Amino acid sequence: MIPDVEQTSWMIAAYWFLMFAIAVVVMVRVTNFWANDGPCTMFEAVRATLLMGLAVFLTYDLSGYLFARLIQMPELGFVFPEGYTYWNWIREPLCLKWQVLGFVPMIRYLPVLFALTVGGTVHVLLWDISFRPAVLAFISQIVLMVAAMAFLSLVFSFFVGMRAGTTAATLSTKNGERRSTAAQRRDQNRADRAGEQVGISTARGLPGMQERAREIGLRKGPLVNEAWARWESINRVFEPGYEWSRPFTRYLPLPVQDFLNGGGWLIAVPALATFGWYVWQIRKRRNGNKSPNSSQA
Repeated sequence: MIPDVEQTSWMIAAYWFLMFAIAVVVMVRVTNFWANDGPCTMFEAVRATLLMGLAVFLTYDLSGYLFARLIQMPELGFVFPEGYTYWNWIREPLCLKWQVLGFVPMIRYLPVLFALTVGGTVHVLLWDISFRPAVLAFISQIVLMVAAMAFLSLVFSFFVGMRAGTTAATLSTKNGERRSTAAQRRDQNRADRAGEQVGISTARGLPGMQERAREIGLRKGPLVNEAWARWESINRVFEPGYEWSRPFTRYLPLPVQDFLNGGGWLIAVPALATFGWYVWQIRKRRNGNKSPNSSQA
């Protein structure tokens, strides 16, 4: 979800209500394509979608929390505040968790891999399907859901833009938010300077870890960070293409944006082309198996 959609609570509720309805429809269509069975009633489809979403989210969130614990560096100030538990972590914004896990490149993609594995496993447990088609079924759901999220973000941002253009109060609210954000940044800079004097800056919780990660990455990053910096220097060659696609990719979820802008297009385009070709071959084979029966009839 893009920040423009997060302005009002009713807009967030409407967004996720529509996303859940789309997820139910996608679940039914995808399982009917890849599996020999699927949800027969609306209740089964809703239950399966809830179970799938809960399993995938907890896998991603728990593994992300464990990795964040493992990559702490107390001597550099990159550490959870005292008494910080998973209950605190689960209430943090997903985009903030994603940025904190990015302190060590590629680490933040491991929870995504674990979530994909669990999603395929849940498909195996729910439906009559082997593991490989189950993973392909779950990947199909992810691709369709990402496309749906981008489309809904585009639609909602359009209405937000109309509202901002016709309501003067909205504009003044935005200006107030900018002033508030600027004041918060000044306070954060003061806190960062105070934290540097004592060697640790953890008073602001996960946002403090995010700021500290940026500082460490610029001044004294690990060896993996240095290798990642070299890749970024190569990746700058593709920057014009990223700028050209940014009006479209800005509506995608943050992890997808970071993946694509980090060179993921080199993987995503061949992977989607191969996946589309594979689906087309399956449909062609199934249509070929149906044609003799129809001719005999």
